[in-house]
Amino acid sequence: MKSNKNQISVKIPKTGRIGRFAKIIEKETNQDVLIKIMQDSDKYESFNYTEKAAWWRGAIELLEKEVGKETAIKIMESCGRKCCGLGHRKTAKKLMGEAKSIKEFLNKLNKKFRGVRFKLKDKNTVVVRYDKCFCGQVKQTKQPFPTTTYCQCGVAWEKQFFESALERPVEVGLVQTVITGAESCEFIIYI
Repeated sequence: MKSNKNQISVKIPKTGRIGRFAKIIEKETNQDVLIKIMQDSDKYESFNYTEKAAWWRGAIELLEKEVGKETAIKIMESCGRKCCGLGHRKTAKKLMGEAKSIKEFLNKLNKKFRGVRFKLKDKNTVVVRYDKCFCGQVKQTKQPFPTTTYCQCGVAWEKQFFESALERPVEVGLVQTVITGAESCEFIIYI
């Protein structure tokens, strides 16, 4: 791809999570922003996990700088909705269908997902806590991310998952994340 402004040639991945990220950036912004953000992305598949995390950290910082935090969050939310694929949504719906209550559904989730704890805080609120970052793209970061923008992917993942299970809209709040320095990731689901 070539930028009209800078005449820079960048080969941008079309597949995988990084290809999905590129497509969402292009849809939400423009070609010039896409090229700036995706520098060195053609080498991404050869990176080790630490290098991948560093690439994402830099890409998110640049994305926030180029388009602002609000649009960067929107892009990461789009990534999260796609990341919670059909298989996850079917699992959510199936387990909820087998449960007689939200509490029973959460107990089923606790048995199914190792390293994740689902707890009913009150009749309208679920707390979800991850013992570690489960995102293979960034979980081996050596340097904490300066913002939670990347983790909006996880917010949208939880939203997609719970909306599939409950068949109604939910709101999701982000409390803390491992890649920004916390000991666990924590989400609040308002059902």
